[in-house]
Amino acid sequence: MKNVFFLPIAFLMLLSCSDDDYGGSDDVTPPLAVNNNVRINNNATFGNVMTDADGFTLYFFALDSKGTSNCNGGCADVWPAFFADELTLDNTLNANDFGTITREDGSQQTTYRGWPLYTFSNDTNAGDTNGDGAGDTWYVGKPDYSIMIAKAQLVGRDASGNETNLTSNYTPGDEETFYMTSGSGRTIYRFSNDEANTNNFTASDFSNDGVWPIVEINVTNVPSIFNTAGFGTIDVFGRQQVTYKGWPLYYFGQDQERGDNFGVGFPAAGVWPIVNQDTELAPAPEETVAATYDVTNQGATAYIFNNENLNNVANPDFTLQRGQTYEFVVNTPGHPFLIKSVQGTGTDNTYDQGVTNNGASQATITFTVPDTAPDTLFYNCEFHGAMTGVFTIID
Repeated sequence: MKNVFFLPIAFLMLLSCSDDDYGGSDDVTPPLAVNNNVRINNNATFGNVMTDADGFTLYFFALDSKGTSNCNGGCADVWPAFFADELTLDNTLNANDFGTITREDGSQQTTYRGWPLYTFSNDTNAGDTNGDGAGDTWYVGKPDYSIMIAKAQLVGRDASGNETNLTSNYTPGDEETFYMTSGSGRTIYRFSNDEANTNNFTASDFSNDGVWPIVEINVTNVPSIFNTAGFGTIDVFGRQQVTYKGWPLYYFGQDQERGDNFGVGFPAAGVWPIVNQDTELAPAPEETVAATYDVTNQGATAYIFNNENLNNVANPDFTLQRGQTYEFVVNTPGHPFLIKSVQGTGTDNTYDQGVTNNGASQATITFTVPDTAPDTLFYNCEFHGAMTGVFTIID
């Protein structure tokens, strides 16, 4: 009996000591690697998506813009809350982006950049993303959203500090409205007096940027309800402001807490609307004409100009400003009026950027001076060198 008992023990000791680095015998299997409880899966449709340890997709809920869960009861049966007690992460994730909240039933839930995380009961296989876009409120949990979508009550704060619940039409009332936020949930606005790709608010010294800071982010990943093609950038006094459908985008300086959207009421309701997928295209800037000149001719010796500042002036020189529009109402039969980069007759070296009807003799020639226009241009008759003058271009 002693010998029978001794042999198995000795055999086990031999196994435990012979290949402790798992580098010797092919018969010894190393322990299985334990998956991190938040992983990154590269999805063919969505790119990098967060999953749980078993590879099931994690989701964000648009109604959770304030960082608390609004999916409870029956909703939680379909969208179970995700919680990792001892968080372990794939190495591309940052632990500082994660947190924990307590749900209304007392249980805990893990958050990412303030968004509570969920799984979806209809994802039957690891890697499924069946929940994305559900109700326009559920989106795969990408780790690098530049923009997110929220759905919540708009609470406007007017210039006197009074708060009012507002509908999507900016009238008093209770309604949950979709709107765009930053990836971390900060509400994004547009200015109703802006125009397409034109910021009409920000001062050149950015002295009012603290009230309505311009949005300066690199828009690379957005929820599937949006299309990155709708986003762009404009130069605002040397800084790059994000646009959506042509609207320059802003934050509101008085939105201090996650989920605040007080800007919709300031200084009055609707002056600074929210932005969502239904936002209309920004209107094209209204073209304003800096000056209009009536142009006739004095035989083949001169063009004659008239307007409120000129009275039958022959071949005057002009100072034009970049970005401004000028009209020349030409009535000079046989003497085509050309804007040129080189002074002289002929049709070579015409300057056509921003010019309509260049070379007309009986029409309105419109010249919107481009930012790239040279410092000096000319007007000249196609046939007569004496009919000429200088355009000095300034900023």
